[in-house]
Amino acid sequence: MRVVLAIGGNALLQSGDDGTVESQSVRALESLSHILPLLISREKLLLTHGNGPQVGNALLRAEAGIPQTPPRPLDYLVSDTQGGIGYLLERTLRNLIRKNESEREVMTMLAQVKVESDDPSFDNPSKPVGPWFSMDEKENLEEKGWSLTQTEKGVRRLVPSPKPTEVIELETIRSLFENRMLCVTAGGGGTPVIQTDEGWQGVEGVIDKDLVSGILANKLNATHLVIATDVENVWVGPERKPLGHIDTATLRQYHDNDEFPSGSMGPKVSAALGFVKSESQTAIITSLSKVMEALDGNAGTIVTK
Repeated sequence: MRVVLAIGGNALLQSGDDGTVESQSVRALESLSHILPLLISREKLLLTHGNGPQVGNALLRAEAGIPQTPPRPLDYLVSDTQGGIGYLLERTLRNLIRKNESEREVMTMLAQVKVESDDPSFDNPSKPVGPWFSMDEKENLEEKGWSLTQTEKGVRRLVPSPKPTEVIELETIRSLFENRMLCVTAGGGGTPVIQTDEGWQGVEGVIDKDLVSGILANKLNATHLVIATDVENVWVGPERKPLGHIDTATLRQYHDNDEFPSGSMGPKVSAALGFVKSESQTAIITSLSKVMEALDGNAGTIVTK
């Protein structure tokens, strides 16, 4: 197998956790232990990861530090969390692999991802990040220039989420992948950059990590794109019917009927549909604890041509 595995930010930080580095390390060990057979195998494997909770915390720290510390743009904070989460994951992976007497090498690498400067999301922020705030705080947050979304939970900050078009470090990633190096990369979808007359320039926004994982899976000729999330199956309808084995044509019908919310399952389904183009490709959407069963065809939502 040639596997690109995207794990959610909740693999390190879940609701109710205290958010400390120590607790995230414990959560990382718990999460990655579910895929130990894959980690110590000789299969070609690439890991990507989310950073939603962590980049939200980074934004809070940056805001709270002003004026004692200078402002930090969002692209910088995305890279900051890429490095921090990558460090925790790499350390945990190395310990697991060594403990199980495997010889696979591990490397964390930051990734920059090209987006277009005229992407409509820059004028219409849609990606929620960070914590929920009470309605009493709404006016103060709007005075900061924040775009907000409001639900029964309160209000939450929205930031641009431009469409990824290219991973700048692709050829380096390809070399690591082909040589069976376990590369952890494109954390949080990678850092969004645009190409200007002066060269590459970072832009404020966050990229959906599942869409970037789909791009990497296609470019690396992967056999499997595995998207690990917090549910065992994609589901449809008010009765929450779980989807098991499903072909792309049927899944696309559900997608076109707006069965999958744009802020959660939508990008995962889009990434799966964008990846599976031939009978040699399989996309899987399931929980991290079910990944090994899903690779054997016995769990999760399994998408084939």
